[in-house]
Amino acid sequence: MKIDKGTINMLLKMNDDMLWGTLKMAFSRSGSNIAKDIKRPEDMSKIRDILAGLTDADIERVSELLGKGGKK
Repeated sequence: MKIDKGTINMLLKMNDDMLWGTLKMAFSRSGSNIAKDIKRPEDMSKIRDILAGLTDADIERVSELLGKGGKK
């Protein structure tokens, strides 16, 4: 999945359960086990705030990390 501002906006329109599931799936597909051990927060507003505030450089870096399985 290509990550860009449009993708982020799509994520922000999802309900909390869909957003959390999508984030876990993205980490899982990248080869990272990070989301496996993390419980879904009751309040997803901080995650939404972070997503909404991502710059193009942040998005590029996330794409790099997900492409490498978060191993760097």
